[in-house]
Amino acid sequence: MKKKVTLFVSILVISFFTMSSCSRSEKKDVAESTQDAQDKVEQKVDNVASDVKDGLNQTSENIKQERLDMSTKIEEKRQNIKEDMDKMDARMEKATADEKARWKVRKAKMQSKIDDLNNSIDELKLDTKRNWKEFKSDLNKKIDNIQEDIK
Repeated sequence: MKKKVTLFVSILVISFFTMSSCSRSEKKDVAESTQDAQDKVEQKVDNVASDVKDGLNQTSENIKQERLDMSTKIEEKRQNIKEDMDKMDARMEKATADEKARWKVRKAKMQSKIDDLNNSIDELKLDTKRNWKEFKSDLNKKIDNIQEDIK
């Protein structure tokens, strides 16, 4: 906007000085040229504004799609983790008391990580301003850690 105003004022000043020493037809030609230049500048500004708006809309749509894809992926991984933990619970029914005790401690630690993962998912739903790539990376690390603990 500031550039537009500066350009307009510059054109007016130049027009004033050139018109003061010109004949009527020259003044008219200069005025038309000035108006044409001003119209072109306004059109370029409108085009840039439109391009920026389109770019922002596209970025917003991409982020929404990434969030949807990430939510689907997270739900699948959470389901897989739950199934793996259920399998381990079933195996522990036949295990010794010592193995059951170790599993209970390990399961409690994993449950803590799962709760942390669930909190991150809640944050995903609430926090739209956080850096998306950072959030995605953190969440993937948490999921990988939980899956590694199950193995």
